[in-house]
Amino acid sequence: MPSSISLAAYLPNFLLSHFQKAPKCHIQRLPFDIFVDQIFVYLTIEDIMCLRRVDRTFFLLTHEPVIWKRFLERMRTPIPPLRPTFRYSLQVTDFEAEQLVSRAISLDDNWRRDEPRIKARKVMESHHRVLDMKLLPGGKFLIASVRDLSSYRYYITLFSLDHPRGNRAVARMPTISKAYDLQAKYMKYNGKHGIMVAYTRRTFKGGERSGFDPSDYCDTDAVDPPFPFIYESVCLHVSLDDLEELVDPRIIPGSAQFYELAVARPPPFLQLSHFESETRITSLTLFELNKKAHVAFVQQPRGIVFIDLVSGVVLPMQIHNYNNLPDEAHQIRTMRVLPDQNDVILIRTVVSETSGHTATEHLTEMFHIPTDELPDNTVQPFERWPVDPRSYESFYFSDPVTASIGIDHPNIQPATGAPSPISLFCRTIAPVGLVHYLIWPRIEEQPDQPPKYFFNLEFVVPQTVHVSAPHAMRVLAGSSKALVYTIDSERKHSPRMLSMRRYLSPQLQPLWSLRGTEDPTEPISRRDRPAMSKKYYSAFNLPRYLRRKLDDEGVSAITWDESIGRLCLACGDEFKIHILDFASAVTPDSRFKQWQLTQQIKLNVPGDPGLGGGYGTAAESDAVMDVDSDN
Repeated sequence: MPSSISLAAYLPNFLLSHFQKAPKCHIQRLPFDIFVDQIFVYLTIEDIMCLRRVDRTFFLLTHEPVIWKRFLERMRTPIPPLRPTFRYSLQVTDFEAEQLVSRAISLDDNWRRDEPRIKARKVMESHHRVLDMKLLPGGKFLIASVRDLSSYRYYITLFSLDHPRGNRAVARMPTISKAYDLQAKYMKYNGKHGIMVAYTRRTFKGGERSGFDPSDYCDTDAVDPPFPFIYESVCLHVSLDDLEELVDPRIIPGSAQFYELAVARPPPFLQLSHFESETRITSLTLFELNKKAHVAFVQQPRGIVFIDLVSGVVLPMQIHNYNNLPDEAHQIRTMRVLPDQNDVILIRTVVSETSGHTATEHLTEMFHIPTDELPDNTVQPFERWPVDPRSYESFYFSDPVTASIGIDHPNIQPATGAPSPISLFCRTIAPVGLVHYLIWPRIEEQPDQPPKYFFNLEFVVPQTVHVSAPHAMRVLAGSSKALVYTIDSERKHSPRMLSMRRYLSPQLQPLWSLRGTEDPTEPISRRDRPAMSKKYYSAFNLPRYLRRKLDDEGVSAITWDESIGRLCLACGDEFKIHILDFASAVTPDSRFKQWQLTQQIKLNVPGDPGLGGGYGTAAESDAVMDVDSDN
């Protein structure tokens, strides 16, 4: 904003008129700039909300985005990550600034409680049965793998959340068979910001088989199908520039303008890679290496494939045979790529037989990512740490929390400092339960240079051991915020959910408590942040209607975004997605939207063009942009 133009120049005409009519209240005779630049800078969030309740004038005035953007820049509480194309200075997204402030403070306060609460809940029509889901960081978009009621058609569907006109499906793409192991991240492709989507699907080798459907088989473990499978890894990209136009708050979903935009745009899903394998593909992961988008996955029993999504180069590597055991004795259970240090960390299980006795070892190993194809494709680990010898069902590494990297984002989060530790969750079999470890980064300090951080297996620290027998436990992993829930059976596609709890790591609790407080000269809130709970596991009550559904129909898909404190789940065969938030977020008030629509927000500077504004009335729509594809 040019310094020569008053802030009042960007205020709606209908709000300025309240200050120009010389009202009876003397304080309202003050110029708008005095309130925004001289008074509100000394007020806390509670003060602003109290003013909002005074009358219509202050109700409108306290919605001024610059007030909330100032709070964002002064906050020490971590805020949810912003999508790359979020324009901090763009008017149509002004309402999101207040949402970010309220959500960050509410989530931090709620997560510190002994018994965290569900702050908000919504139900969104999914139009199909949901099989798998993945939230994008920040909770703005949701990717789901769905099928129709007859289990004949399968799709990838993209949903827009937190939209002033309501949550809705925006685009979809057919996938031939069920898409599972769904992954989604904000990533660039050919210089364009977008959403990268990766998934695995299966078909029968040799084509369709009468009476058999590859989508009916369990996708979490190795299966013994009646006919050999062909496993396919597919990677797609969605342009955020085109997507932002379709979810513009000023456009009414289902309107003629919406369909004109959708038709004028190219197909939203662009296929980047398609890899076929006769052996099982697991542990899909998306990452950026050398500023280029990559996808990697495990090709059982001991192979890892890296694909450069820009050049299309496929780089396979084979993990060495441990103790010269045969291939069938090995199984890679999970992995996580560490692109900042050009390494990959994985866990594999090795089963050996000696003198009639069977020995099982679980090894955490680290490997360097090869820069080009190796002569024999075989790599050795440069570090190894044996996991505590137990019987394990599965392993999970937490994903890193993505920082704000948008076009014109302010410096609202520190760009330096140690990365969050990696959480390793291990589900045990005998007894049934959960073991948690933290892998801390190592600090490398050099004179006159900033410290460097990298992960190795030197600082693997055990945290907790929890027994949930007789019920199996599942985990929604997170670096600092994780959820765990118990189910009645591992063999069901939609098992009954018996309980859900928040999990706090013992070593992370004191670190959270020591985080910097707000600057007393520029206060954010009237009160201090609450003390951190000393409970590791804390149950919370799901809504009653949802508990009944989960008990009757079971949970068919679930996803968790720790940065925003949002949980999405689908029950049984119903065509709905339940959205539960641990944070309170301010939504645009209907009165505010109507006043903006009728008055038209314009720039009050002679000779400058007006800035179109207004959200209009909310509208429900199930319009989805279909894409024909051979996939």
